[in-house]
Amino acid sequence: MRPTRQSELWGRLPRAPRGFTLIEIMVVLLIMGLVASLGVTGFRAVTKSDLRATTAHLSGAIRYLFDRASITGKYHRLVIDLTEGKYWAEVSDDRFYAPNEAESQSDRKKRESDEAAADEDERKRLEKQQNAYGGGSVSAGSSFDLAKLEVGEFRPRRARFAAFKETALKPVSLKKLKIRSVYTPRMTEPVTSGRAYLYFYPLGQTEPAIVTLTDATGESVYSLVVHPITGRIRIYNTEVLPPVGRQYDDEGNQVVK
Repeated sequence: MRPTRQSELWGRLPRAPRGFTLIEIMVVLLIMGLVASLGVTGFRAVTKSDLRATTAHLSGAIRYLFDRASITGKYHRLVIDLTEGKYWAEVSDDRFYAPNEAESQSDRKKRESDEAAADEDERKRLEKQQNAYGGGSVSAGSSFDLAKLEVGEFRPRRARFAAFKETALKPVSLKKLKIRSVYTPRMTEPVTSGRAYLYFYPLGQTEPAIVTLTDATGESVYSLVVHPITGRIRIYNTEVLPPVGRQYDDEGNQVVK
């Protein structure tokens, strides 16, 4: 039977495009979710790997300075700039004395500012004496310093640290990572901003310290615990809280008040 003209016309009309079914949409969304989760997991894995590598490098720097101070007989220190995310080493030929009592970060900054001002006053005083004795009987080519004859107020010499020029330990700038805190018994609380210092002494000693590093999100945390006598560093994959406000007796037992 021959089809009618109307059916022939309907057969020639273009068909509307078929839409997606609900199952197809769910499959696409599932695939997109898997790809996104894999991307996030991979990013976290890379970040955690960088954090482990940075922690290991910092641990090696601390151990290197511990050994270096013992070998050279000079005072060394590790400068950690928490605000800028940097750390570097410095060395001094001068004898360094740690404060007798723990001080806050604000007290330390004030003390360092006062010491710097006192050093500047001393420099100006010596310069003034040099100028005053400039026309004396001592010849210009003489190396004798007449200013040394002046009796001034006695002040213990403050240790002056200079940049550490050994290529084995260069300054380090952290990228996408940060140092959360640095604690030593010299401080009443962990340092969380500005600069912190870890000192190394010629007799093979350093300060007990806890250095905590994190990634940018703060989810991954590593802590370095430094032993003062052996210089050994233990790394923990968690935040180690410092013993702030705790007291111990002679046998090492915590005193509970």
